[in-house]
Amino acid sequence: MKPIHLPMAALVICMALATPLFAQTIDSSRGIDVRVDYPSLVEIGPWDDRNYSLTQEDLDVLADNEKELSDPVPAFFRVLMRRNNPDMLREGPAQYPRSALQIFQQMYGGYLIDGNVYTKINRVDGKYVVDMATGTDTDTFYQQRALSGESRVTSPIGAAESAVKINPVDTNIVIAGSNGPGGGQKMHRSTDGGVTWNEILLPLGGTCCDPTVDWSADGSLAYASTLGSCGAGGCSVWVYRSDDGGASWNGLENATPGDPRRELTNGGSDKEFLHVDQSATSPYKDNVYLTWHDSNVLKFSVSSNDGNSWSTQAFSSLTADRGIGSDITTDAAGNIYYIWPTTSSRRIKFVKSTNGGVSFGPISEIAVTQASFIFPLPSINVREAFVYAAADTDRSNGLYAGSVYAAWTDNTNADSSTPSANHGRIQVGYSRDGGNSWSVTTPHETADSNSVDRWHPWLAVGVDGTVHVVFYDTRRDPSRTSVDLFYSFSTDGAQSWSAPQQVTTVISPSLEDSFEFGDYNGLDVVLDSLIAVYTDNRHEGGGTSDSPDVYAIGIPVSGGGECGNNTAEPGEGCDGTDLRGQTCGDFGCSGGSLACLPDCSAVDTSACTGCPICDNNGVCDPGEDCNTCPGDCVSGSTSGAICGNGVCEIGNGEDCLSCSADCNGRTGGRPSNRYCCGDGAGPNPMTCTDAVCTDNGASCTTTPVTGGSFCCGDATCDEGEDCSNCALDCGGGLEVCGNGADDDCDLLVDCADPDCIGGTEVCGNGQDDDCNGQIDCDDSVCSALPACLCAPVGDSCTVNSDCCGNKCRGPSGNKSCK
Repeated sequence: MKPIHLPMAALVICMALATPLFAQTIDSSRGIDVRVDYPSLVEIGPWDDRNYSLTQEDLDVLADNEKELSDPVPAFFRVLMRRNNPDMLREGPAQYPRSALQIFQQMYGGYLIDGNVYTKINRVDGKYVVDMATGTDTDTFYQQRALSGESRVTSPIGAAESAVKINPVDTNIVIAGSNGPGGGQKMHRSTDGGVTWNEILLPLGGTCCDPTVDWSADGSLAYASTLGSCGAGGCSVWVYRSDDGGASWNGLENATPGDPRRELTNGGSDKEFLHVDQSATSPYKDNVYLTWHDSNVLKFSVSSNDGNSWSTQAFSSLTADRGIGSDITTDAAGNIYYIWPTTSSRRIKFVKSTNGGVSFGPISEIAVTQASFIFPLPSINVREAFVYAAADTDRSNGLYAGSVYAAWTDNTNADSSTPSANHGRIQVGYSRDGGNSWSVTTPHETADSNSVDRWHPWLAVGVDGTVHVVFYDTRRDPSRTSVDLFYSFSTDGAQSWSAPQQVTTVISPSLEDSFEFGDYNGLDVVLDSLIAVYTDNRHEGGGTSDSPDVYAIGIPVSGGGECGNNTAEPGEGCDGTDLRGQTCGDFGCSGGSLACLPDCSAVDTSACTGCPICDNNGVCDPGEDCNTCPGDCVSGSTSGAICGNGVCEIGNGEDCLSCSADCNGRTGGRPSNRYCCGDGAGPNPMTCTDAVCTDNGASCTTTPVTGGSFCCGDATCDEGEDCSNCALDCGGGLEVCGNGADDDCDLLVDCADPDCIGGTEVCGNGQDDDCNGQIDCDDSVCSALPACLCAPVGDSCTVNSDCCGNKCRGPSGNKSCK
């Protein structure tokens, strides 16, 4: 789109008749790009202060006839929609979906102007103008919005266990599954962001339970799985596909007329869960993965043709490796992490695949648990709290990109058959090195662990790397028998957590029911939309009888901050005019001005002057990067360009044709939508300066870069970079104690770093967390725990309780742990 220029008189936009209720002052000095005529943006939609974060490069993604499109959404949101949907039309009168306004309202609530949110607009002389008489300050607005966010998904009563996924392109469309109401699994669809829901039945009937759902990367296909044909011999695993956004579930009939489902097993199966690789940088993008167990032997299946056909394999059948409650996640490179709790050895384990599930590496351990796979609590004393895994990865370009996360319920002590003697807590494990090592933290208070139970967590990672967790919490009931849903987040890779926030307004009592709250809840986050589904036992009529239902609630996204409000919040490097006090001098420059990048991740130093750019001193200094000073900032091997290293190396002749794995491009479809990043090849060649070449985390450089190298100075601590070779990118972080690395670049590692002294020992992770020279069971903090008092397999024993596996076998006087 060409720059839009209007007379300076447009700085103040007024309604006809000069009523002050519609006066808006647009201050161009608040914008981050002097090339942009910010007042002119009212020509293409109502004003919103988040427009100040737009650059000319952002405006270039808009259509040439943008001013002719009468969609009442502001310019910044149009840019956001087009960046997240490159296939959007660029010609004609109807380029944006009819739901664009609803999506904007769901994500942001209204138009942000000078710290207030406005929800009403008027049309004057063909332009939309915000009604300034209806504003609410942001704190009050979002508090009110959160308190009214609960919605009942199922009706009539009798539903529990739920899963939810937001369409990755249109956040108004949400799908969910539930056990019940009535017999069988029910599907649900919302077209207004989870406010209202419609129930949809899976075709052919015979379904049971354990719902799980997901979307393809472009949101055009939805997948659901259920247990079905259940009998005395167990259940089968079935998979369905929707080609119409969850309105129906017969999409697989396109390949097999009359057969809308795929039956992966013939009985004896349980607790399946589904995941789709949505990463644009994954060679296995849109692969569909499924996990379940047959008699506690973990199984895995993959489909690479939109769910039409599947290949299956099994993992270890050793007793110590068997489990229930597994989950699958993938990282930006397409690596698969298959995570589960064991049923007998009190471990959280995982396997990893680097080839799309063709094969997996050895079984490895994440953590030791106090709990077995189930244990009773006062609030769930019949069904019992279920230890299951909820996993996700950080696919952002942030400081903790590539991190793998898993959440589970644990006991603070050894299991007891008396519910009140157990104390539930949530644990979150994270790995920064692809699963080679793990750390474990607790996303809530711990001082009240004897009086408050937490259980049934679900975890999701946002596009900015913020880690979100929801869980049940009994703090409002001294008897520990009723629960609310609580939410916590982390902006530093799960090292520390926000104070948990209550998100339900009505407490849910325990039920005199064999199923109680079911086995799990669900959570999903797309862009700024965070939605949870959960079993809710409130009685809507105010009575006291049992009323189990599935509810949904939209949670205002926390952690990464609201980019565009000119306030640098937690998780943001800057925001608009708020640069966190930084100046060009902080980057070794003598003058000029800083600006904030449009995504609020870091400052832009391009307008600084007198900078020591490329002094070839062998150090990547502030102001230098791999493009402006390759001699100082490009490091790595010398083997030449390598397709598949994640960098579109234009300087080495790569393009979307010769190296589609690294270089973005679209060579098919409508000619006007085609483009090819790289060295001048293909339709509509693009260079690194075009935003489409760096969309979805892609890297692009015009400087010849040797294969396997990394780019220092890009504000990202890439794989291969550390404090020794790129302190510019890797410094300033927090020391991760026990990983053998100098994370904060102070030349001190682990226990030699004062930051690690006085920490809390995490029992069972193989690290000296408190730096007292003692690890795990050798540490007095852990030595009294049951896991440290019991004997491993092979040791002599007298009774079952002597053994970690609770099995003491053999002739009298010569028994050993099995």
